[in-house]
Amino acid sequence: MDIADSEVGRHASAPNKLVVDSDRYVIHSTLGAGGMGIVYLAEDLKLHRQVAIKKLKDDVASQNARDRIQQEARLLAQLNHPNIVALYDVLEENGSVALVMEYIEGASLRAWMRERTPSLQQKLSLLMQISLGLQQAHDLGIIHRDLKPDNILITENAKGQPTAKITDFGIAKSQQLDEKTLTAENQLAGTVTAMSPEQILGKALDARSDLFSLGTIAYELLCGSRPFEKHEAGALAMANRITNEPHQPPQQAWPSIPEPLAILLDKLLAKDPAQRPESALIVHQGFALLHKQGLDTEAEDYTATLTDLFTRQQVKSRRRWQRVAAGIVAALVVSAGGYWGWKEITRLEPQYIAVMPVEINGEIRGEENAKALTRTMVRQALMNSVSQLKASALVSFEPKEGMDFEEQLQALRDKGVTDALFARLECAEVRCEIELQRISTKDSQIGQQSNFAFLTNKEQEAEYRVTNSASALFPADYFTQATKQISMSDQAYNQYLDILSRLDRKDLNSEDLSTLEALINQYPLNSSLYQAYTSVSAKLFVQTDRDAFIERGLAMLEKARTHKIDSQQLLEQEIRLHTYNVDSEKFDELLNKADQQKFPSAALIAKFSRYLFTRGDYKAGLKYAQAATALNPSADNLYLIALNQISSGNYSDARLTLGKIISIFPEHWSSYSALGVIELESGNFFEAEKAITTIPENLRSWRTRSNLGVVYFLQLKHKPALQEFLGVLQLIPDDPGTIGQIAETYLMAGDQKSARQYYQRLIALTEGSDDLEARQFRALGLANLDRETEAINLVNTMLRQAPDDTYVIHVAAQVFALTGEFYSAGYQIEQLIRQGMSVEWFNLPVFHQLCAQPQVSDEVKSTICN
Repeated sequence: MDIADSEVGRHASAPNKLVVDSDRYVIHSTLGAGGMGIVYLAEDLKLHRQVAIKKLKDDVASQNARDRIQQEARLLAQLNHPNIVALYDVLEENGSVALVMEYIEGASLRAWMRERTPSLQQKLSLLMQISLGLQQAHDLGIIHRDLKPDNILITENAKGQPTAKITDFGIAKSQQLDEKTLTAENQLAGTVTAMSPEQILGKALDARSDLFSLGTIAYELLCGSRPFEKHEAGALAMANRITNEPHQPPQQAWPSIPEPLAILLDKLLAKDPAQRPESALIVHQGFALLHKQGLDTEAEDYTATLTDLFTRQQVKSRRRWQRVAAGIVAALVVSAGGYWGWKEITRLEPQYIAVMPVEINGEIRGEENAKALTRTMVRQALMNSVSQLKASALVSFEPKEGMDFEEQLQALRDKGVTDALFARLECAEVRCEIELQRISTKDSQIGQQSNFAFLTNKEQEAEYRVTNSASALFPADYFTQATKQISMSDQAYNQYLDILSRLDRKDLNSEDLSTLEALINQYPLNSSLYQAYTSVSAKLFVQTDRDAFIERGLAMLEKARTHKIDSQQLLEQEIRLHTYNVDSEKFDELLNKADQQKFPSAALIAKFSRYLFTRGDYKAGLKYAQAATALNPSADNLYLIALNQISSGNYSDARLTLGKIISIFPEHWSSYSALGVIELESGNFFEAEKAITTIPENLRSWRTRSNLGVVYFLQLKHKPALQEFLGVLQLIPDDPGTIGQIAETYLMAGDQKSARQYYQRLIALTEGSDDLEARQFRALGLANLDRETEAINLVNTMLRQAPDDTYVIHVAAQVFALTGEFYSAGYQIEQLIRQGMSVEWFNLPVFHQLCAQPQVSDEVKSTICN
């Protein structure tokens, strides 16, 4: 260790003597001690700085211990990263070895977690930093092998923000060197609670072993507990749990954890290294996505984005404002769970039905989770009632936290929902009075309602009565036939309900499929069990990205057909499972069958469209979005069309689509924000400002505010631009893009002093960053701070990596102009002009000096100088 926890006295007594006869370092106090070594706080007399000196204890200075500390020195000498403790010097004399290291004034991550109540953004920021530090080690072939909260040091940077430093590479292994066991008494190296399953089993390790350890750190930091709690039986029992038992689902430790964050933790803690992300950089990008875009958006969109990130492994470089549009795509509502209409083949008006959250008042006698199971039973019964109705489709709906009743109804209107089913229960002991309501979303009025009582120890009978009573709230013309009750044993039914309740909480595992298979074998004519099986299969696929779960679901549907389960229900479930692959021919074949059977399947079309969109197949995504919208022109359907049009660069059609949404749904704020991006990209700044400022100020996201700041900036409205950018910075204080925009705005306003302050802050923040956008702003900061050589080298590197990225070229033009490389600046501007960049992008003062330079072409001068 290189610093002690708070329990270890920083000023504990220590000899004020030299270390291994050095005349350069003087010890002041003891920082802490571990099993093999002791760490001192010392002063470097030559450079007048504090250092940490790690020295072997005299009683353990064996050859094995010396090998280990020398191994640490060799590895640390290769590492130079702001999130890794730096090695300054190695002292050796008469067999004694000491490492002179960077002194970190702070605490270990474990102590920091005990003493602080950090925000979620701070936690994500630390995890991003740890990921970047790990990536550098892995790039050099170094595996840490003992990554844990005690080996992460937390200090504060100049701005008072927490900074993570990885330390203690004592048992790290270099993959470039012959593996050498550096353990004492043939013991396993490392701490069991920090080890990956493959490390415990003694298998060959790669970088993904450290990612498992990172997952345990992230889990504890975010959820407040460990994924594998300590076992009373000791280390061997803990090792068995890590290798053979599943980790505690994040949703159990933190019930309100956003789904994409839970999925990221699950991927990091996968037993099989192949199921984990490929690299620490990919993990950093996942945390960064959540950190930058917030966690208050639709979970399934983030899930798809993260899955895409982990499977592609490469992030395409885009023009900066196209990245902004892509961020809006991820952050705004793209409903993936609704069903929408069908072709004009029935005289009945289509009904799109959603089930609202079930309200239960009073207490229910029974198991600890009796109320939760009753709520699940009622919700499932209401959902089943839709299958008894003609020309009707179920729209999945889960309100955002804090939504009141009217806000929920407005969200349902945007989804194209016509009717909502609502249940209110008043319970006492074993008896519940239930009130069922059919509510029109158009006018918020109750159309029909029904009341009855049921006994909570007769839940199966109650479920079928709720189902039939709910379907009876609709006109008789829509009714097909009542659901027949197929009773299960109480134990089997409770197993079924338990799985459904955990399905809602996204707390599932493969054993749940095995349980459902056993229940289906026992009750093969129960159609609800098959529906539950396909739902669990789909959710497990989303969580693990393993095709085997989809294959198991499809195989179970084939089994259902042999028992003559309703073909319409089975076809609908098959279509649902096929939304998770890209076999469009198979999908079209199933949709044709659905049309022939005359039941709604447009929700699944839209779901498939959204899936194609996340894969970047905008042409196919647009095709299916248009098919769904033709059947039911809801706000979400139309918006899905617009997103595919924007991402494929078809701005003219996207304007028309967004205009249609706004005319029908005047409070669909996502459409105004997307329209603002289009107009900003097109250089229509007045129209962009008009679209964005139509959104109520309290409903503008930080990204929308940032876009508005850019609109003001390009209109030379420096004061309102600064106001927007500074407001954004309060929400995301470490965003390099926002800091760079503030610096540029001060520069445009002639405030050189403030501009330099923000450029200096930007340089400190982006030190060692691999993010393309962060490096772009770093290059501008370096150039404006007269660090010309560094700026030019960085720009040339980015041009090689992303030669077609519009904003990289724009940054390069600025840097070359700032450093007097006028010919190169002119060449980059010529490229931008030919790509269609509007003249307003060249209003920066740095470009004006090109007008007097003979090296600059007439084409450039005519664009920027008139």
